[in-house]
Amino acid sequence: MKCSADRLIEALIAVQMMDYQKQQSKKDVQPVKPIVVTVSRECGSMGKKVAQLLADALEVRCCDRMILQEVARRAHVDEKLVEALDQHVSKIEGHWWKKLLHQDALSYEDYYQNLVKTVLSISRTGGVILGRGANLILGEKKAFRVRVSGSLSKCAELISDRDNVDIEQAIEKAKQSNRERAEYIQKLYNTDINDLSHYDLVLNSDRYDHVQMVDLILFAMEKSGYTIPHDARKSLAVLAD
Repeated sequence: MKCSADRLIEALIAVQMMDYQKQQSKKDVQPVKPIVVTVSRECGSMGKKVAQLLADALEVRCCDRMILQEVARRAHVDEKLVEALDQHVSKIEGHWWKKLLHQDALSYEDYYQNLVKTVLSISRTGGVILGRGANLILGEKKAFRVRVSGSLSKCAELISDRDNVDIEQAIEKAKQSNRERAEYIQKLYNTDINDLSHYDLVLNSDRYDHVQMVDLILFAMEKSGYTIPHDARKSLAVLAD
């Protein structure tokens, strides 16, 4: 039995309408915005543990050492050079690394430009970025910005237990590390690391452990309009073990 011309036209129109509806559905689906969190921290405040656990809960990567690797790759220098300069930007002023590594110097401009490119690249796919002023590079529109701090005495206690040093040594280590991080931010971004206007959430590690702090971060992110993985907060206890 042959199809009539009218039925054939109706069938063709139906197929075209289905294709059109599919195309419209694809247009209506908004791309999922990658989750980016920056974590700035004081020495001994459990900031690194917070960043790692938060990344696991959000199902994204925790970006710390890989930033050094990427900056070195982009700048075409040895990773040891970037590692030596990391958090010690004041050392960029001299040329001691030429003799140390027998290669071209890494200028202030090169270091900064490649750091910015690396952080922006991470922000396109999502991740938890630890330190290095990433909150200042990305700003409030591209990242949820966290600062973790604690009293010197409590942070020193943690450092003493962690590194098996006496409390006096732990205090000096905390002071030196915090001073170097502050100098790093001042040198690269001309701002104060403790300026709270650069953060969306500031947590006191004297009061909360690292699991509680991650839970608070996730709660604050939800309140700020972020869509976090289902049961992310409920999974914290399992992830922390």
